[in-house]
Amino acid sequence: MAKKEKTGGLIKGFVIAGTQSGCGKTTISLGLMAALLRRGFKVAPFKVGPDFIDPGHHAGITGMAGRNLDGWMLSGRYNRDCFKKHTLKVDIAVVEGVMGLFDGYDGKSEAGSTAQMAKWLKLPVILVVNAKSMARSAAALVSGFEQFDKDLGFAGVVFNNIGSKRHLEFITEALDGNVKMPCLGGIPYYNEIILPERHLGLVTSLDNPLSDEYIDKLADIIEENMDLNAILDSLLDVDQPEKLRRTPVRSPAGPVRIGVAMDNAF
Repeated sequence: MAKKEKTGGLIKGFVIAGTQSGCGKTTISLGLMAALLRRGFKVAPFKVGPDFIDPGHHAGITGMAGRNLDGWMLSGRYNRDCFKKHTLKVDIAVVEGVMGLFDGYDGKSEAGSTAQMAKWLKLPVILVVNAKSMARSAAALVSGFEQFDKDLGFAGVVFNNIGSKRHLEFITEALDGNVKMPCLGGIPYYNEIILPERHLGLVTSLDNPLSDEYIDKLADIIEENMDLNAILDSLLDVDQPEKLRRTPVRSPAGPVRIGVAMDNAF
């Protein structure tokens, strides 16, 4: 008997956020997507902000179009509806954040930030910390992020660029008693998984499509260095509607020409 296609109900989801840009959240997001797919989950990828490069890589792994969510240009209702629309037939949603967790339009508000989106979607955050050249100080950093916004929920923290098992032990010892969120793992430095970059970001998926070997390597790294079972067990179910509410659409008076710039000059 063919499996009935999912049309609503309960899903799980989380947001991958960094302490700052360049901490490794894109690579870890891609790795989590690859590992979840390997386990048989259908994954819906999302990206906070107008970035078009990361969603291209998301699609290359999941087989689903990466959707943009944006708290500055788009309303809370639109973002929630977009999220619901594209998670009706999946098992889990992975939302990659933008910049640092609390970075947005300005320094006075959360507008446009990953934290704002996580609260709008009612999803927990997995915090990515670049632990290179840090030990006990990493716990102080995590503590500050945890306490900055009491309305934000965390699934845990993962430390990137770990130098050794002992390095991770120093950090977890410092977390004990000082931080509530669990440590979900530590990712060693792997030169072979660094994504090539150019001006204003990563090289696009069209110029640098991810190979099957690369995707398998990402999934292996996540399985070996993060507690994926603990992540899945900690996630609360998100109730998705069977049907979406209809939003009135005003048709244009005449034909509309839309151009998508994808050439080398762009």
